[in-house]
Amino acid sequence: MQFRITVNETPEKVVFLMESRYNIVRRSAKSYFMLGNIFEIYHNEDYDKILAESDDGWLYYNTHMDFFPIDEKITVSREIEIAENIKNFFDSCYLRSEIIFESDEYIT
Repeated sequence: MQFRITVNETPEKVVFLMESRYNIVRRSAKSYFMLGNIFEIYHNEDYDKILAESDDGWLYYNTHMDFFPIDEKITVSREIEIAENIKNFFDSCYLRSEIIFESDEYIT
């Protein structure tokens, strides 16, 4: 199961924060290994500072992080745990973020 986390902060700042909290390993300029996943990080082309404050603001946050499991042992529940942990970390940094799951298996 892949997932996306959107964050209302620049990609550079998000990488800096992720490096301070998690053991991430750079794979290329915009991709990293982390906890059995590869994640790609990039600027949202639809970023809009004003719309990011709206009810659907997550659509306009500055940064997208797309996570793809590469460890075949990773379960759906483990991916959900990873996503929620990262979101909680951004919350603790007072950054607005949102998790978007690419699966019907996650129901809130």
